Amino acid sequence: MATYGLPQNKLVSFLKWFLLFALMAGVQVMLTCSSCYSSLNAAWRNFLYSFSLFSLLWLGNGYLSNNLSVLVPWTVNPWKRFIITLLLVLLYSALVVFLVNWFWFVLLPKQSFAVMASPKVKGSMFMQMLITYIITMTIHAVAFLRGWRETAIQAERLQKEHALSKYEALKNQVNPHFLFNSLNALTSLVHPEPDLAVKFIKQLSEVYRYVLDSQHKEVVSLEEELNFTQRYAFLQQIRHGDGLEVSLPRDFPHGLHLPPLALQTLLENAIKHNRVLAQEPLRVTVRVADQTLLVENNVQPKAQHEPPSGLGLPNIKARYEMLTDRHLEILPTSTSFLVRLPLLTFQ
Repeated sequence: MATYGLPQNKLVSFLKWFLLFALMAGVQVMLTCSSCYSSLNAAWRNFLYSFSLFSLLWLGNGYLSNNLSVLVPWTVNPWKRFIITLLLVLLYSALVVFLVNWFWFVLLPKQSFAVMASPKVKGSMFMQMLITYIITMTIHAVAFLRGWRETAIQAERLQKEHALSKYEALKNQVNPHFLFNSLNALTSLVHPEPDLAVKFIKQLSEVYRYVLDSQHKEVVSLEEELNFTQRYAFLQQIRHGDGLEVSLPRDFPHGLHLPPLALQTLLENAIKHNRVLAQEPLRVTVRVADQTLLVENNVQPKAQHEPPSGLGLPNIKARYEMLTDRHLEILPTSTSFLVRLPLLTFQ
């Protein structure tokens, strides 16, 4: 793990950069200054000139790049980032080249500013700008291509996960097993308990209304999801009787969100994969802790059950990955199955 705040690490980093610029300046002097081999003063002056030029251009452009990566990331808008980088590198490099040459050719030797217009100095400045621009823009062009490629991959992935999410929502809408079981439960209530049958119909209609309303939303409030899950749990408890116990939180912070149908999917999975009997009740507990929704059930696997579809938990995971850096956690044990759903806040 990087520990940039430690003084010794800063010292090591400083020494590395210092040695790199010193090496580059030394090579520059040996290749371009023939008089430096016979004059120590000329060698030292040219070395300091080259060192100041390399260090200011390299570190300054690196600082610009790092800050632009925060303000205008490549993955958000590669073309905008490329154009801004193009302009800033040009302006900054031109300013540094001008000031360094002005310092060494005008200010330090106390010469006339007209020296800056001499063919030698102008030619030197032009070559410095050209080389700096070619090297810097080559590096940024590579970053641009990587950012553009990553943006295209993310867009394709988002489209795929959105399609999968819509498919999962559609599957929940027309799930024939849930609808069939709900109608069977309703049939058994009509004559002996007509009032309860009316309540059952109202709750069933609210469940399907929520599914229809939320299919186009990326997130819903925790309160909405809990109210929906309470209705869904009521329908399941009518069907399973004392075999199903669902505990939902009553007090929780406001302003928290999660992907729609995430909690219902976990409850559905628990019922799908475990025995739900009066003598062996399935207990599902939902609670909120540290901006996380904890969903836990006891494990009592069915002797025979449907194979997992691979769409429930993977779909929730994929939607969280598109919304936040926080990840869904699955913590199974021999006696319980715990899922931690991150709760999101939006300013």
